[in-house]
Amino acid sequence: MLFDLNGTLLDITSVAEPLGGDTELVEAAFQEALLHTMADSLSEAPYRPLPNYLRATLERRLHAAGRDAGALDAAMERAAAMDPFPDAAGALGVLREAGVRTGTLTNSATEAAELALDRAGLGALMDAVIGTDSAGVFKPHPRVYQGAAERLGVQPGEICLVAAHAWDVSGAMRAGLRAAWVARKERWLVPTAPDPEIRARDLADVAHQIVS
Repeated sequence: MLFDLNGTLLDITSVAEPLGGDTELVEAAFQEALLHTMADSLSEAPYRPLPNYLRATLERRLHAAGRDAGALDAAMERAAAMDPFPDAAGALGVLREAGVRTGTLTNSATEAAELALDRAGLGALMDAVIGTDSAGVFKPHPRVYQGAAERLGVQPGEICLVAAHAWDVSGAMRAGLRAAWVARKERWLVPTAPDPEIRARDLADVAHQIVS
């Protein structure tokens, strides 16, 4: 099972702490950053790490709101060390005890993801960490998911991607992977998305459905 990192295992609202706790601004900036990664992937622009996009969209939103961007450096430092969701370690532990191999497939670069996982206390629970720098494009480009299967030496259908983002679930399934959708903040799966094998309230629910 490969888990999405940002927003699935790690809580992006952690980034709001240096910005006065403005989680709404951070979440909007993160979504905007993802749109730009997708646009650049589709238009075959040169690959740039995810933090470049996030910094740009945070800065834009701060300026647009007439706010001082002086805390931007601190916010980006926090982005490299986000808090895990409370049920992340427990869910991964349950899966590993059941003999399920666990890893991460993330829009972050591999080295940055490894560091973020270690800082969150989740690094030891990962058999593989795969970032989009290896593919040179961002999810949901098919090359990311296909590259993960090649890296692991398995068929795409042998991988289940766990994500709290409908677009990631859709991308994975259309590339031949299985998928588990975590409702979390989306709460209701958009009807245009393919129906995932698992729909879960949270990560603990994912683990329960897999091992039961």
